[in-house]
Amino acid sequence: MRRITLSVCIIVSAAACAAALKLREDPPTARKPHKGDITGTITPPERVSRLFAVSRHTGKTFAPDSFDKKTGKFVFRNMPGDATYDIGLWTTEGHSIEGIDLEFTDARLLRLAAKRRKELSIPPERSHEFDSDDVKELKKFVKEMKDFMDLRRVLYIHGHGRRATMLLELMRTRQFHAAGGTIIWRVELWYFDYKFGGWEKLANQEKVLRRERITPQQWRKISVSYYPQLSVFVEPTGYAKPVRFRIPGKPDPSHGRPADTETQLKTDTHILGLDKKPQPATTSTSPATQSK
Repeated sequence: MRRITLSVCIIVSAAACAAALKLREDPPTARKPHKGDITGTITPPERVSRLFAVSRHTGKTFAPDSFDKKTGKFVFRNMPGDATYDIGLWTTEGHSIEGIDLEFTDARLLRLAAKRRKELSIPPERSHEFDSDDVKELKKFVKEMKDFMDLRRVLYIHGHGRRATMLLELMRTRQFHAAGGTIIWRVELWYFDYKFGGWEKLANQEKVLRRERITPQQWRKISVSYYPQLSVFVEPTGYAKPVRFRIPGKPDPSHGRPADTETQLKTDTHILGLDKKPQPATTSTSPATQSK
């Protein structure tokens, strides 16, 4: 009988405590983003035959709500916020120019995680200063790869501290058993993480932007360039920085693949996001000079 009475007392006390305690939910870390407009100017406008925007995440393509063929001003209205869109265009000469999002994969989730760490007073994740040595290591990784492709050309490397994004062109020009005299040509985004003093490529996270298996004659007609300044982030508030872009006089091989070019192109890699700039080379002074 005493056990029953004691149990009843405990239950009643717990119920009274629960009634007195007011539970409060934390506000959501991420609120629903607002839609916004993407605006900008493309010059010279008479060279634009088609304008569009694409989400590399969803693959969805958007047409502009307006494009002024006299001023080059354009508007994409009511674009979902907290998302990145790459502006693309076709020139009247048949060349494709596209924006390229060089943010790290799942950048939005990383921003939310950093915000949540701060809210919970958790120390931030370990940091790393991205410098020219990291660039050399990433290029070496690509150069020494042994896989199906025989040509690899790095167009962009964008450092994000202990992470990095790479845009590169991949080709298979050697004949293989199912090729039938064709070329395999791809443009991909690769993502890297700095771990244990070295860089590792994220497995199964690459994004294939272009993939063609065509004859050499068809391949020579490909003409495409990529420019990060044509990539636009619509903030959660709906704001997007206006785009200003001037179409180059002719395609630059360092930004992509112009038509009628050789398979092996030697171009410099565009490097973005360096935390530590390379130190200028110092000129050594001979003892004879020092004594003067």
